[in-house]
Amino acid sequence: MDSGKLRRVALAAGLLFCFVAVTGCLFLRASQARFEEEAKIMAKLTETDPAGEAEFAGIITGKSNEEGADTGDGKKLLEKYGYTFEDSMRGNGLWIYAGGLGVVLAAGFLAAGAAGWYCFREKKKEKDRAEYLKGRLLETQNRSEKMEDRLRKEEQETKALITDISHQLKTPIASLKMSYEIEDSTELSEEERAEFIRKEREDVSRMENLLQAFVQMTRLETGMIRLQQEKRSLKETLKQAVGSIYMKALKKGIRIETEEFPELVIRHDPKWTAEAFGNVLDNAVKYAPAGSWVRIQVSEMVSFVMVEIEDEGPGIPEKERGKIFQRFYRGEQKNVQETEGAGVGLYLTRQILERQKGTVFVKPGRNGGSKFVMTLPKE
Repeated sequence: MDSGKLRRVALAAGLLFCFVAVTGCLFLRASQARFEEEAKIMAKLTETDPAGEAEFAGIITGKSNEEGADTGDGKKLLEKYGYTFEDSMRGNGLWIYAGGLGVVLAAGFLAAGAAGWYCFREKKKEKDRAEYLKGRLLETQNRSEKMEDRLRKEEQETKALITDISHQLKTPIASLKMSYEIEDSTELSEEERAEFIRKEREDVSRMENLLQAFVQMTRLETGMIRLQQEKRSLKETLKQAVGSIYMKALKKGIRIETEEFPELVIRHDPKWTAEAFGNVLDNAVKYAPAGSWVRIQVSEMVSFVMVEIEDEGPGIPEKERGKIFQRFYRGEQKNVQETEGAGVGLYLTRQILERQKGTVFVKPGRNGGSKFVMTLPKE
C-alpha cells in the first residue's frame, strides 16, 4: 500500500471517529432531555394530584411503590422510586445504541491505530529500502571508480610497455639498418662481409629473444596464460630448468652442481616454474666467468620448500637488489649493460613464483657472486 492510500485510510478512520463521537454526544444529550421531560411530567402530575404520586411513578418508571410521596422536584420523585438517568436510557433502548456507538468508537480507534502503525511500518520499510539503494549506489560508484583506476593504470602500463619494447628493439634494428647500408654502399672483402653477416644474425637472434620474452610477459600479465598447479615432482621441474641452459653452460665451461635432496612432490605449475628457475640459471651462466660453477641447493622447511641458486659471477650491488626484479631493469654495471638481455627474465621469475604464493630475493654469495633464494609452499 502506498503512502497516498494510507493517508486516505487514516482520513476515513478520522472521519469515522468524529462521526461516532458526535453521534454519541447527540444520543447522550437526547437521553438527558428525555429524562428531564419525564421528570417534568412527574412533577406536573404530582402537583395536580398528590395522592396519585405512586401510581404516576409506576406508570413512568414501570415500577410500583405503595408508599405515598410528597410533591416536589420531578427528578427527586423519580429517584425516590428508583428511576435514574441510566434507567431512562435502558427503558428507551438508548443504552443499546450507546453501547453500539462505544463498540464502533473502539473499532474506529483500533482501525486508526492499525492504519497508523501500518503507515509507520511502511515508512520505515521505505526508509530502509532507500538506505539499501543508497548503499548499493555507493558500492557501484566505488566499483566504477576502482574499475576506472584499474583501466587508467592498465593504459599507463600499456603505454610504458610499448615505450620499453620500442626502446629495447631500437638498438638491434638500428644495428641491422646500419649493417645493411654499409653492405650496399661499400665494397667489402669476403671476410668483412662474413663478419657483417654474423653480426646481423646476432641482431636478428637478439630481436627474436626480445620478442619471445615480451610475448611471454604480456600473456602472463594479461591473464592469457593461467598457471595450472598440480602435484608434481620438484626434482623433475629442476631437471627441466637445468636442461634449458645446459648447452650454454657447457660452452663456457661452467659446472652446474646440484646437492642431493629427497624426492619432493608439491603443488606447482611444472612448465612455468621451470621457466622461473631457468631464468635465474640463465642469468647465472650469462654473467659468471668461464670455468666457474653454479650450485643448486634444495631445502625442505615446515610449510615451504626453498630453492637456492648460487653463482660465482660479479654479484649485485646492494642498491640494485630490490630493482633487478622490475620489468626491463638491467642494472648499472658495465658488464651487465654490454651483455645481451632484455631485463625481463627475473621479472617473469618473480611473477611466476608470487602467483603460486611463493617468493624470490637475492643476497650475496659466499665467493663474491649472488645467491637467489626462491620459495614455494608445500601445500
